[in-house]
Amino acid sequence: MHSTEVRAAVLQLVDAGLNDCEVARRTGIPRRTVRDMRRYRDGPRRRNGSLQVLTERCPRCWRWAKPMRFTSEDYAELLALYLGDGSISACARTNRLRIVLDQKYPRVVAEARQLLERCFPTNSVHVGKGSKGRCLSVSVYSSHLLCLFPQHGEGLKHNRRIALETWQRAHIDGAPWAFLRGCINSDGCVFVNRTGRYEYLSYCFSNSSDEITALFVDICERLELTPRPHYNPLQGVWHVRINRRKSVAALLKHVPPKS
Repeated sequence: MHSTEVRAAVLQLVDAGLNDCEVARRTGIPRRTVRDMRRYRDGPRRRNGSLQVLTERCPRCWRWAKPMRFTSEDYAELLALYLGDGSISACARTNRLRIVLDQKYPRVVAEARQLLERCFPTNSVHVGKGSKGRCLSVSVYSSHLLCLFPQHGEGLKHNRRIALETWQRAHIDGAPWAFLRGCINSDGCVFVNRTGRYEYLSYCFSNSSDEITALFVDICERLELTPRPHYNPLQGVWHVRINRRKSVAALLKHVPPKS
């Protein structure tokens, strides 16, 4: 998936009179992708009551879609929330993304809703009771969720391979702190660890997937944090603890404790 900036640069060269082959050589974008960007730059307008909703092309499958807006920071955080507490289900004519969060953290729930509203500006975002205990489900409908999250598949995430595509990795590389924030807000916690007369703040991320845990650890190491992964075979869960003073101080600047 190419960013809005890349697409704008391609169309600027097209408007300057360059053919698709020359644009592809200058930008490194495949010629067929340049052709599709040129062909489908404008979507039709369709009436929704008294409003006109501008549709556009999905940046991956190029089918018509309602507007989707993703900065690297927003996509990285949303991907982390999906990998942690998100699921995609098929409906009659579309798909639904649900992110299930603990209602005792109203700020996390509110920020997740705002995130979906930014990413899907013309889609309705719903917050309702989850299926388990004190959980809330933040959800949105879109026919292009499988384009945005190709990791979707049958069964639980930890029972299938989770591998990022190149464009997803580029978003995470551009906003690693946002990815960590999404991981902690979904499958993490911040707590005070007490050992004798000492007490210190700790971050912990827990997940059953080897690949998701490895991705979290890799991002931490790239940010020069000191993750300490441990696998609990009885629970079948990875726990990654971060408690070094310097690492915790860095995390506090970008990943506030859940509230």
